Amino acid sequence: MTSSTLTGELPSRHFLTGFMLLGVLAGASNGIAKVVFPLYAAAMHASPWQIGLVGGLQFAGMLLLSLPLGALIDRHGSRPLFRFGCIGGIVVFLAGFSFASTPWQLIACVVLFGFVNPFRMVTTQTEFLHLLPRVGPAKAGWQRASHSAGMFFLGPMLGAWLVGLAGYSNTFRVVAVGLFITLLIGERVMSSAPMGQGADATPFVGRMLDQFRLIGSRAELRRTMLIEFVGQVAMSYFTVFVILVAIRRFGMPTQQAAGLVTLQGAVFVLTLLAAGAIVMAWRERTRYRTAFAILLCAELLLANPLHPAALWAGALLLGLGLGIQQLTCVAQFARLAQELGRGRTGGMFSLAGPSGALVGAVAGGLLNQYFGMLAGFHVLAVLFLVQLGRTWLRPAPAALPEPDIERPAVNGG
Repeated sequence: MTSSTLTGELPSRHFLTGFMLLGVLAGASNGIAKVVFPLYAAAMHASPWQIGLVGGLQFAGMLLLSLPLGALIDRHGSRPLFRFGCIGGIVVFLAGFSFASTPWQLIACVVLFGFVNPFRMVTTQTEFLHLLPRVGPAKAGWQRASHSAGMFFLGPMLGAWLVGLAGYSNTFRVVAVGLFITLLIGERVMSSAPMGQGADATPFVGRMLDQFRLIGSRAELRRTMLIEFVGQVAMSYFTVFVILVAIRRFGMPTQQAAGLVTLQGAVFVLTLLAAGAIVMAWRERTRYRTAFAILLCAELLLANPLHPAALWAGALLLGLGLGIQQLTCVAQFARLAQELGRGRTGGMFSLAGPSGALVGAVAGGLLNQYFGMLAGFHVLAVLFLVQLGRTWLRPAPAALPEPDIERPAVNGG
């Protein structure tokens, strides 16, 4: 089956539903991991720095493999790589995590999972970018929204409930079952992904070098990657440190302080799901200006919280601003995917976000240690002020052709 299956309106809607299911399942498995891995390490009496490794090494594979996977997608297609990622994850959870009994065994399993997980994540994001022109830019945030709903809401709740009900080993087996269901759904969704070029594709090393050349030569690509990077830095820093600010500065109960993260995530997801039809009717520059202005206000509130209400307002504005920014970035990456190719663009898109999340957590910890809990919010306010200023000072870009979203593509696009 070829990509032509995706060309009709009804098949596009069908596959959009499939991508959203994949997003929820992938987000839920990652959300369970975020909660359960550190708890399991603590239960093994791991040292604090070992627990830090358990949390941080989950991102290592995505950072190292995003660009190589973009090259592999062009050669082999997304479907076999997605299949490898699912099967590899199932094996790691069944034969690795379920039997880990020491912190170092757990860390080894986290590293293995970190290197198979990108095979699912990058391929799914790449094929969603390929599908987006056929379903319309108003739905640009739907895949990220479904993943966020699974990662920030469904996954953590399931993880805490499963550990209390069945213990760690059985929780890992349940995750393996979830990955098997993901594989079954993905086999159907990915069946219509374009085939790889095989031996006709550019050699792997050449394709990798070509991706770096593209980043160096395409200003709009660098700009979009930077915007995605800074946005994920802001989200990561807020998620990790706002709870500490609320508890230590205002004496909030832990559960109430955690509600700040829930509010930010809920507004972010709702913006991605519901605001696309309105926001995507604006010019790109207007969307960015609106997002950066809202994000600047959010960071100023968080950096100078005179009252607990400032934290709640900052959380709400942060979710709204990041949602508008994400809608714009995804639409831009989708246009670039049509021009530059699915694999190359998908790999670069998958690199920008996780690298920002890692920097937000690590650099945020250093800022907190040496300059206080609010230092990171001050730095982010400056970054968003600079980004807002650049939208006013930068010359208007030449109009880019919008993808054909009103009528079905012909011959598979």
